[in-house]
Amino acid sequence: MRTTLALFLFTAAAGAADWPGFRGTGDSVAREKSLPVKWSETENLAWTVDLPGYGQSAPVVWKGTIFITAVDGADRETGFVAALDAKTGKEKWRHTFAPTQKAKWATSISRGAPTPMVDADGVYAFFEGGNLLAFTHEGKLRWERSLVSDYGKFEGNHGIGSSPCQTADTLFVLVDHAGPCYLLAVDKATGKNRWKTDRTKRTSWASPAIATRNGKPEVIVSSNGSVAGYDPATGKQLWELTGITGNTLPSATAQGETILVGAGAARGSSDPKAASKSNCCLTLTNGTGYKVAWSAESATASYASPIAHEGNAYFVNATGVLYCLDMKTGKEHYSERIPAACWATPIAAEGRIYCFAKDGRTAVIKTGQEFELLATNRLWDPSAAKPKAAEPKGPEPKGGDSLDPIVYGVAASDGAFFFRTGTKLYRIGK
Repeated sequence: MRTTLALFLFTAAAGAADWPGFRGTGDSVAREKSLPVKWSETENLAWTVDLPGYGQSAPVVWKGTIFITAVDGADRETGFVAALDAKTGKEKWRHTFAPTQKAKWATSISRGAPTPMVDADGVYAFFEGGNLLAFTHEGKLRWERSLVSDYGKFEGNHGIGSSPCQTADTLFVLVDHAGPCYLLAVDKATGKNRWKTDRTKRTSWASPAIATRNGKPEVIVSSNGSVAGYDPATGKQLWELTGITGNTLPSATAQGETILVGAGAARGSSDPKAASKSNCCLTLTNGTGYKVAWSAESATASYASPIAHEGNAYFVNATGVLYCLDMKTGKEHYSERIPAACWATPIAAEGRIYCFAKDGRTAVIKTGQEFELLATNRLWDPSAAKPKAAEPKGPEPKGGDSLDPIVYGVAASDGAFFFRTGTKLYRIGK
């Protein structure tokens, strides 16, 4: 009963103009109205601001304030949590701290990758250095702890990229890496554990999500080999679907009792259809069960998570092909190429799907069974010479990211989109 009420209270507290966490409330559907359809470097661009350090996390928005995270330094020895005014981009406050676990700066390792979360009581930020912090909206530190100090160093070649999910009173943090893996439930008020559930060792950047079964919340984890559901009150694993391949990057998308699972190409698999089979739709059933509603014939989701909107499911693969499938049957309506591959998950709003290519272009597609491109917008000219990459402070390394600029995450709030690259934040829409 407590977790059911907690989920209800959180959903009620988050207004239409809020974007409180990774993919908003976890499904990448914007309740915001009057979002822009067309923009360019000179049209419908309200402001651009430089951010501290470098970050791969998405922005989150609550009651007119944007919250971002970043890291800096040759050994990623400095972490940032900052708040900016959504109307002007002006910085309201900034908190600087020393991450517990240091690591050399590299393009293939996470840098401020987990997206923060926000609610009516404050802001919560998790970092690949192990630090988990909570603040008031005004920037006062409420509590801080280190999961690296508590449970050991994060191991692996690419670091930690998983973002927390939340109910009204609990944060759920997934740590899947080359060391001991676990799912952790943390009390928002105190920072103390509600429970910790150990998991089979695996490496993944995927994030947990919240589904509902008969009106009660359930924590869903799609991560490197399986999809599983957990009781948010106890941490008990309720069910698990194994045999999934390629789900190390896309996260599950939950809408009520329906779960979309995204996966990329299946490495080392002898089954040529293993990847598409892993892109599927699950339905939670009575008790603690589930069923596979359908599996895709050819659709895959390499980086971005799948989304559902107005009766259709949308998947984007590594080469920039958008697939539209029927939500009830999985039947493919179309597959069409968009400007480029997306690292950020698309956002659905008002009968439109916004696909954010990593090179700054955005394809706006009308929802429905037929492909209709409404607009192609850009924040910068992808064919032009790339601007000089941001360099971390200190003598090493020489250069920041040779791939810059990259659109890592987008929030929809206050009648606008907020685009996050490694070093900048853009407001699209007046």
